[in-house]
Amino acid sequence: MRLDLFLALSRLVKRRSAAKALAEGGGVRIGGQPAKASHPVRVGDELELRLGARELRVRVAALAEKKLPPAEARKLYEILSETRVADEDEGPSGGAMDFLIRRP
Repeated sequence: MRLDLFLALSRLVKRRSAAKALAEGGGVRIGGQPAKASHPVRVGDELELRLGARELRVRVAALAEKKLPPAEARKLYEILSETRVADEDEGPSGGAMDFLIRRP
């Protein structure tokens, strides 16, 4: 499954277009390496997301074929850590798309 699709289906990001912009802007890493929107995601992968002033590390627990209710979507990932970081430049999203990022 594509990274941008996983982020949207898991509801970590509100829209697939926002997930794509986040990934293309360098806001997503898989296994410590920057990942593009088309990068494949597998169960067990660890994702590092820079969402505004937060860094979120999650492990992919499951994949979905279609959009799920919010309670079910939260079962697609496990939060490993969440930290606040200095908000230097409003992060990779530039602050302009912060309204598209879900707060778990």
